[in-house]
Amino acid sequence: MKLYHFKLFKLKNMSKRSMLEDDDELSDNEESSLVKEVYNVKPRSFKFLNANKMNKILFIVTVFLVLLSIHILIYSNVKVYSQRMIVGWSRNTSRQTIDYARPNENTTLIEPVKACHEDIPIFLLIVVCSSLINFEARQTIRETWGNSTNFNYPVFEKLHGKYDKFYLKPNNKHWERYAENSTTSDHQLNRSNFNIRVVFLLGVPTNERSFDELQYQINYEHELYGDIIQENFLDSYNNLTIKTVLMLKWANINCVEKVKYIMKCDDDTFVNVPNLIHVLLGGTVPVYNATVSVNDKLSINARSARNRLSEGKNLLLGFKFCSAKPVRDVRSKWYAPNYSFNGEIYPDYLSGTAYLMNFETAKKLYKGSLSTPMFHLEDVYLTGFVANRLKIKRQPHPLFSFVSIKDRCSLRGMITQHKMTPMTVEEAYSFIMNFSTQCSVPKKSYLGRKLELINRKGCK
Repeated sequence: MKLYHFKLFKLKNMSKRSMLEDDDELSDNEESSLVKEVYNVKPRSFKFLNANKMNKILFIVTVFLVLLSIHILIYSNVKVYSQRMIVGWSRNTSRQTIDYARPNENTTLIEPVKACHEDIPIFLLIVVCSSLINFEARQTIRETWGNSTNFNYPVFEKLHGKYDKFYLKPNNKHWERYAENSTTSDHQLNRSNFNIRVVFLLGVPTNERSFDELQYQINYEHELYGDIIQENFLDSYNNLTIKTVLMLKWANINCVEKVKYIMKCDDDTFVNVPNLIHVLLGGTVPVYNATVSVNDKLSINARSARNRLSEGKNLLLGFKFCSAKPVRDVRSKWYAPNYSFNGEIYPDYLSGTAYLMNFETAKKLYKGSLSTPMFHLEDVYLTGFVANRLKIKRQPHPLFSFVSIKDRCSLRGMITQHKMTPMTVEEAYSFIMNFSTQCSVPKKSYLGRKLELINRKGCK
């Protein structure tokens, strides 16, 4: 390095002397050219400068390309991910409901013994959509809220008699036809059992290996209880729409002019049957502190005549969802790809955990479903798409819940709660049937205050 600078210094001095002696000027470029010619080297500082710039540019380009590759990879995966098929419902699967309902064929494999096959008017038929393997859930229902002998209308007065000034009594004048002991006395009405039937709707096993064993157990269960409806379709979550349409088909074939109301519910739902009967008779249920939060500013006043059931010609009642958006995440059980529904918002619909209709509505929904393309989410399909086409109003009711509420006193003041295990169903039933248990109601001044209640505006 020192030798380099010494030679350069010497060259410059020689150049200066030559210019002075010859009086001939050299430009900077010429001097630089002379240096290159003599020594044939580049200044190292210039070389380092270019290398640093190139390294920076190379680093930036590399980072950009990596990020671009990641973006393309994620985008392509999301695009494919969001278009995955529903199991059993691919793009090319028929959406014609008539292909699955087969209205001109007998699709029923097992018939219930005491539902619609007797010459007895049925006030309420409860159809529990149950999974084939849920033997314990069905047995628990039979022993608890599905026991229409023990859990019938007389229980209502025992539950709420202490608060008889907090609710409205029935105003239905035609109840006698459906009571086991016909009478015209209001006093006897409170003591009358109504003709209630609870049946369980099943399909056929999807697993061929366990088909024979599982079917044998179902046949044995039917022999014991006679409350099974088995339809000829593969029983799976994605086939719940087929299941519900076949429920309507069976009812329209067997129950015309025999049933007044039909309730569809799941086998993890608890139904307070006495409260439901009272509401169907035109009465109201007292509001407890545990049920204040499920009410709105109108329903909170159980003494108001506006809260009596408004039936009309078509009744479709339950927990109402409004302006719900399709779920596009394939990890969700409610996933709906664009090829099955490409809209932004579902029509208003009732939670499939429990909804109720009169028989006139059941007839219209079945007929309407045969000309409405199939959609795998049964509550959205039947109470949304089909009911919307038929212009059947979906009525919200605050005492229908699609979840369970921790405070057990809420069970006393509601009609349905969901997400119940066989154990919690037993506990709920024991709690309700313990009439000595005290559940408090709001003070009168409480109802006059400005409450932070559910705002159901636009969801009526």
